[in-house]
Amino acid sequence: MKLVNSVLVLIWLIVFPVHAGVLWQLQTSHGVFAPPLLHNNVLYLANGNTLRALSLQGESLWQHQLSSQTRSTPTIAGGLLLLQTEQGLQAFDLTGRLIWQHHSDDGPHLVNWGWGQGNYADPWNWYRSSVSVADGAAYYGSRAGTYAVRVSDGQQLWHQNTGTTHTQPAVAQGVVVVGSWNNRLYGLSAQHGHILWQFESPVPEGELGGWDGWLGFNLAPLIDGEHLYVGSRSTWFFKLSLKDGHEVWSTKHASSWIGSKALVHHEIVYYGLSDGQALVGQQTDSGNIEHLVLSPHLIFAAPVAVGEQLYFATLSGELFSYHPVSKEMKRQFQTQSSRAHYQTYVRQGGGPLYQPLDPQLTPHQASVKQVTDMLEDMDSIVSLSAANGILYLGLANGRLLAWRPDE
Repeated sequence: MKLVNSVLVLIWLIVFPVHAGVLWQLQTSHGVFAPPLLHNNVLYLANGNTLRALSLQGESLWQHQLSSQTRSTPTIAGGLLLLQTEQGLQAFDLTGRLIWQHHSDDGPHLVNWGWGQGNYADPWNWYRSSVSVADGAAYYGSRAGTYAVRVSDGQQLWHQNTGTTHTQPAVAQGVVVVGSWNNRLYGLSAQHGHILWQFESPVPEGELGGWDGWLGFNLAPLIDGEHLYVGSRSTWFFKLSLKDGHEVWSTKHASSWIGSKALVHHEIVYYGLSDGQALVGQQTDSGNIEHLVLSPHLIFAAPVAVGEQLYFATLSGELFSYHPVSKEMKRQFQTQSSRAHYQTYVRQGGGPLYQPLDPQLTPHQASVKQVTDMLEDMDSIVSLSAANGILYLGLANGRLLAWRPDE
């Protein structure tokens, strides 16, 4: 089986030539919305109905077919590989054998943006909660709220109704922080699940008001010391106290969702904007904007740092580097499909160019098709991570790329 998968990787490299910096590429059947996990020189990737173990050369070591969909990054704790799926939290040994399962229900965020009666799957809701582990407990979010489960045997420790929760819990100092589509951020007791504090984001008013697309903490909070950083669809980015949820500072970004979760690097917090089309860097102490790096398209993948260099990726299928000292930005990589369809989906001078809705479809179907066509035609980069100096790019069309920065 290992030889067959090696041949498949080789065939893919012949059909899609390797660019400078690309070490290998692997094609899968579903979008790579969650980065892989690197542990003891093995990459663990979960997407669609498959959990895979890969060598550092991209060769398949084993794969396990899941009983339900996943869009989460695995976590290893207590010798077990933990993965959140639409049917709950599953634990595997490191050969892919299922050990236990904690059952819960998950699925897409449901909204109605003028599509008729009823609620429909949000076409921009691609990400799901991944599991976090602390002191022998695994924490994860789902459509039913937030759960704590004992790592050793899958026994449920507590459950808290936090609404549809698709953010990976952030855990520190006995506090579990999760964001909900109900527009609230929750600080929970790690031991008992009790709500310690809640924080609700303001939303746009006036001409922009009244749209539920502004609602939702959909990005994983980042804890740094006594504080946490998080953005939401409300156009706001916040620094809050971990202890009580008190707001330290906040920044509003006109009519743009906060697109990505945050990264703290040398006392600057970085994050991407969607319609704002920029990588933002703010001083952690004051909130002053130190960096505003304009990009040609929407940013949803979280930025990463390798040494002193930052990297961010766009839905236009492009990877950029940015040096905070020299303030030099450089495009490092562009997918082949991006080059082929760039003028179709990117405005001259930058910005998304959406194609007309298909009048033969229902309004919701047409909206889903509009977004999906853009993602697939552009080979949109929807996840980004770094490990041991290598960047892993997850593409909406199901490809995972390993990319080495310049020395």
